[in-house]
Amino acid sequence: MSSFPLRLRGLFSKKHSCIPSIRVFRQRLTLVIILWGAWGWRLAGLTSQSLWRDEVDSLRFATRALPRVLAAFTRPGENGPLYYLLLRPWLEAAGHSEFALRFPSAWLGALAIPLIYLWGKWLFGRRGGAWGGVIAALLLAVNPYHLWYSQEARMYTLIVVMILFVLWWFKEAMERGKWWHWALWYGFISLSFYIHVLAALVLPLQALWLILVPAWRKRWLTALAALALLALPYLPLIGWQWALLTDFNFRTGHAFTPLGRMLLTLFTVQVQGVLPAPGWTLAIPIFLLGGAFLLPAATRPPRSANAANHRIALALLSTWWLLPPLLLYLITLITPLFTDRYMIWILPALVLLLTLGTLQLARQNRWLAAGALLLLVGFQLHQGWRQMTTPIKPDLRSAAAYVAPRRGPHDLTLFLMPYIRYTYRYYDPGDYPWAEAPYANRQPDASLVPRRLEELTRGFAGVWLVESEAAFYDREGLIHAWFDAHAELVDEAHFTHADAYYYRLIPPE
Repeated sequence: MSSFPLRLRGLFSKKHSCIPSIRVFRQRLTLVIILWGAWGWRLAGLTSQSLWRDEVDSLRFATRALPRVLAAFTRPGENGPLYYLLLRPWLEAAGHSEFALRFPSAWLGALAIPLIYLWGKWLFGRRGGAWGGVIAALLLAVNPYHLWYSQEARMYTLIVVMILFVLWWFKEAMERGKWWHWALWYGFISLSFYIHVLAALVLPLQALWLILVPAWRKRWLTALAALALLALPYLPLIGWQWALLTDFNFRTGHAFTPLGRMLLTLFTVQVQGVLPAPGWTLAIPIFLLGGAFLLPAATRPPRSANAANHRIALALLSTWWLLPPLLLYLITLITPLFTDRYMIWILPALVLLLTLGTLQLARQNRWLAAGALLLLVGFQLHQGWRQMTTPIKPDLRSAAAYVAPRRGPHDLTLFLMPYIRYTYRYYDPGDYPWAEAPYANRQPDASLVPRRLEELTRGFAGVWLVESEAAFYDREGLIHAWFDAHAELVDEAHFTHADAYYYRLIPPE
């Protein structure tokens, strides 16, 4: 009995307290506010942009007959079949509206916020860890590049979440070695291969991390065996990927990008978003990166003896940020394949490096660190607002709204380039005659354009020519030239990267 008061006092001691300290409460409250703010920010502009062709492809591929969806897992050239399979039940329940189509991306974008908080808390230790996690969460929440893909019906926010999980469970497996850590890691990384093909570049990154962290090397044999076993879920993809990469007649449609330009592009878009901004706006993130690499360590080793100290944390984040683009560059020497969004899963590494720079700068001057952080957050919020209020994607939504009420019963709708018909008909799905414009960018196709247009337009009173990205099919303007010679232009409307022309056909004499 006499020991009971002592136990009660110990229960509420600092070590065993059931009541979080004021600091912990503030940190958690701040994280909740950031999370809800990020969620609202992503929902706010979810339908501000017209769908573009890749997003409509997500709808098309997810709603195909189930055998065709499953066949995509082994079909050459398919990217992200698991994303379409996961999207399928959601669309069946929520419908096919723009909001429903993009909602999973917004939800996954918000899910990345607490995940990067955990990364910041682990990497930056007890001293700055919790607030380091909060700062990382804030920087990802306002990041305009992440915001953009949180509002697009594609797999990019999903692959960010998956890689955050993959690397987290790899870290847990290397530190603790429990079988369920390995099982979770194996499951997440296996699934990630079928969300985006370039997720495979995370494998050499983890192999390098095994070398960089001395405490992890005692498990090198287990780790290498686990990495080798990943060949099993990847086998269905390896065959066609290797065949395409080594086929010098295969064309991806991407131009070759030198390594320097590739890295600069990735850094610029991951800071500024998809809209350009003056070069001086990169000064604050460069300043914070300088703090991360040059200022004295702002962290102590975290609780676990195997966790990264400052030097190792910097090495882990630097390789996460730089190694995948370098490996992609080596691939592009064989087959050009670079598009910045393919590397979106290195964005958390940049965010964590900026967080580290902020923490280390705060050790020298808190007011300077706070000012730099506020400037960066303010700029990125402004860029996010610009993205939501500036038409950027081809505006076939407005084109359809203009053409549909003006189209007569004897008018043909002609699409240039042909692939945009899927997006246009998403907004204007009625029963009306339509056709694809003929290809005109090489011989002998160009010489056949007049005959093909004559065949396509025969029997119609007029033609609505709807075009977007027309140079991919007719860079010389041969199709417009034919209409100028055989029809009268009586109406036209111009939208963001989309145009509509109405030609009244002149009957042949």
